[in-house]
Amino acid sequence: MSNYNKMQNFENADEWINWIEEAINKKHIKYYEYEHFNDFQVIGSGAFGKVFRASYNNAENYFALKSFFNLDSATIK
Repeated sequence: MSNYNKMQNFENADEWINWIEEAINKKHIKYYEYEHFNDFQVIGSGAFGKVFRASYNNAENYFALKSFFNLDSATIK
């Protein structure tokens, strides 16, 4: 079973949050503080939110950041 299919089987938001936090703790996902990003430019939008291009600490490299339209406790965390 692919990881995508495993993720679809999660029954509630708490499981998703725990999964993401565990991935960050195990260094599978690198965590960046939002306050260090600047120079935001909208590069796309969809059903769930907008995608922005932003630089990190004024570096030459850019990141894509997603902003969700419907914030709830799971999304905010």
